[in-house]
Amino acid sequence: MEDAPDSSVQVDTGSHWQRLATIAIMYFTVSNIKGMAKGLIYVVPALAVTFNQADGPMKDYLYVGGAALVLLMAVSGLASFLMYRFRVHNQHIEIQSGVFSRKYTNLPFWRIQNVKIDLPFYYRPFKYALLVLDTAGSAGEEARIVAVPLHYAHALRRHVLVHHKNAEIAATEPQSNHGATLPSHDVDADEVVLNRRSIGDIVIHGITNNRVWILLGVAAPFYDDAITMVSSWLAEKGLQLNQLVGEQAIAWWQFGLYALVIVMMIMAVLALISVGGALFTFYGYTLSRSDDRYIRRSGLLNKQEVSMRASRIQMIKAKQDWLDKILKRVNLYFEQNTTVGKQVQELMSPNKLIVPSVTEDEVAALTVEVMPGCKLHRHDFTAISKRFIVHWMLMVWSWPLIGLFAVGFIASEWDIVMASLVLGGVLLAMLSLQWWRWGMAYDGKYIYVRQGRIGIDYLCFEPFKVQQVIVKQSVFMKRRKLASIVFVMASGSVTVPFLPQKYVQSIADKVLFEVESTRKSWM
Repeated sequence: MEDAPDSSVQVDTGSHWQRLATIAIMYFTVSNIKGMAKGLIYVVPALAVTFNQADGPMKDYLYVGGAALVLLMAVSGLASFLMYRFRVHNQHIEIQSGVFSRKYTNLPFWRIQNVKIDLPFYYRPFKYALLVLDTAGSAGEEARIVAVPLHYAHALRRHVLVHHKNAEIAATEPQSNHGATLPSHDVDADEVVLNRRSIGDIVIHGITNNRVWILLGVAAPFYDDAITMVSSWLAEKGLQLNQLVGEQAIAWWQFGLYALVIVMMIMAVLALISVGGALFTFYGYTLSRSDDRYIRRSGLLNKQEVSMRASRIQMIKAKQDWLDKILKRVNLYFEQNTTVGKQVQELMSPNKLIVPSVTEDEVAALTVEVMPGCKLHRHDFTAISKRFIVHWMLMVWSWPLIGLFAVGFIASEWDIVMASLVLGGVLLAMLSLQWWRWGMAYDGKYIYVRQGRIGIDYLCFEPFKVQQVIVKQSVFMKRRKLASIVFVMASGSVTVPFLPQKYVQSIADKVLFEVESTRKSWM
């Protein structure tokens, strides 16, 4: 358990600049190594081939070069630490950073949208934290204070949130507060836990959301070495693979049984890796509400704390893959603005809260908590037209399929002919499932969208948060009195195609009227 926030800790708001804790050297070093690894990922195959073909002296040089590169990263981490300064002054957070290219960041409190506290595993024994302050519509995280005492991080977070609260009170009650000092609100005093995830829930999430295939793709250059190693190990045990697959060695059903067992073992290992990743990310998961903010805390080695204002939640998304449907579990997302120009891993994004592998009853409770009266699993969706299937099959997929079929038929390659027919059947089945799932509903307060193929996703958002409505209609759609509608929001766009034209126009008019008439602020 982490220490509880100490309300007695005060934030220094003087004019002098502060240094980071010495442990920040480790953070900068690790960050530099990660950045170098991302840049080298594209040359991993070439490096692997070079290393395998190198002789003894050349390998020694490669080892020395790798060690020198790591040492260089450590030296750059020390330089980054020495050049880093920050201060909290006049309701602004100011940061000076950079070694060769100096950077100055000035972030006013009123622009801060999210306050995120991270605890890397090498910080936790020393009770230090990484503080990230994010703004709406930014191209990235605007301010990152990389090594401060944990109690100071909580105090600075509380200091920023109290400023927001007092500003709201001053805006709503300008007369009564004129000339008076606003009271300090304890933003953590009324925190209520809304949801916890047990280890069993996290294990289910790891099984149903297996992302280990990404790791397998990264490891592709080393497959040859791994196969050689496995073959050598089996040979030492007296088992030769070329003998095993020989015609006279074993019966076909025995070989099939061996292959099935091996595949099952590989899948079990992959599932264990995925479960381990889920435990590292979501261990100790809690979702809380404090005043008008939702706070997510989770992590086994690296503890994370993400805070998001309720009013800035743009959309609720409930995602259920095919295995989730079997186990009756749902991944629930509360989405804010999309970080422009930067791909952020969804689980780590400060603009998205995920509640992993909740039950359908928990989905209903949490959605009503965030958007009162919201009913995601409704039955009055307006389905899209079957012309959606016709459009994609005839206008998009028919030409490559016909070409593939013609090549196989002319060349008398019947396996290619069969492949084109099978591929066409699969595409038709997937489009039919997508058409069957896709639909939209509007109850006067919320807009709901249902979509998916084998799995199913439900989306819900408030009309007044829509920034732009786009109605699309091709010549062929116009003849059939169909249209597509696109809702553009800060969290991204939502498209529903091939709806009845009158229905689309009605929804567009209602949404635009809602935006113009209410003029509610969601910032």
